[in-house]
Amino acid sequence: MSALKIQHTLHEIERSMSAFAPYRAPALFNEFLVKGYTAVTLSSVPKEKFSELLRAKLCLGTLITLYDDFADRPTQADPQLLEALYHLRFGKQEKTIAQPLRYRQVLEFARSLFSEIEMVLKRLPQYSRFHEILNFDLAQFYSANQFSSLLIAHPHLNNTLENRLYAHHNMGMVMAAMMDLMAAENLRLSELGETREIFLMGQRLGRIFNVLTTYKREILDGDITGELSTCGNEHDLERAKRRLGQEVRGLYKKIEGFSLRVTAFSVPAYLEGLIEVQKLHEKMEGTI
Repeated sequence: MSALKIQHTLHEIERSMSAFAPYRAPALFNEFLVKGYTAVTLSSVPKEKFSELLRAKLCLGTLITLYDDFADRPTQADPQLLEALYHLRFGKQEKTIAQPLRYRQVLEFARSLFSEIEMVLKRLPQYSRFHEILNFDLAQFYSANQFSSLLIAHPHLNNTLENRLYAHHNMGMVMAAMMDLMAAENLRLSELGETREIFLMGQRLGRIFNVLTTYKREILDGDITGELSTCGNEHDLERAKRRLGQEVRGLYKKIEGFSLRVTAFSVPAYLEGLIEVQKLHEKMEGTI
């Protein structure tokens, strides 16, 4: 039954996204997101909760893609629509404002994704404890998206430091990991700070993988929100890629250092999952 629910969710996602983002390959949703979220699912998630959580995370990844395209694709950019979308929160009713038909269709789809996520999360033992933290993380994603909109509107604003500070929240990997923590029957709250450090480093890794493998497509799309877009020539580009490669190795090492300090889930398994996500990005370069 769970597998059928996932297939139904994917069918609805592909149907709607083919209308709102026809340039997005279906493999982004039915392969990349499925395999990526599976790889980094925390080992603490009970087997019977895995499929439902995967369904919720597929909805989350779709939301991120939907918002992202209205922020950083010059041909699709729509700040007014995004302002309406930013009112959506987990467990909170947004103000009803009259919208044009095109906006209503997008908002209805976004609301349906939020609703499906909440339907799953509300049944988890730690939902009430963590849902406000999840809304905080959602706000960080919104901030990253707003930064992308600013860059498209004001290209000369672009700089590496701000990009590094804000853009990684666009990956939503901290949110996905917090969803997994909601499924934990027993949890040491004293470890929460360290677990979030791990998730933030994992999210930065995800952003680097994304930057390295989508650079060529984004340049063709006129998307300057990637970190490498600040490179003025091939020499700068190669140097920036080497620096990112060094950062990846450093972050892997830092995450590994938490292996004996965090017991809420297997840190080595999460690290292996991140390596799988890196390989997945490289394999699907040109598709995602």
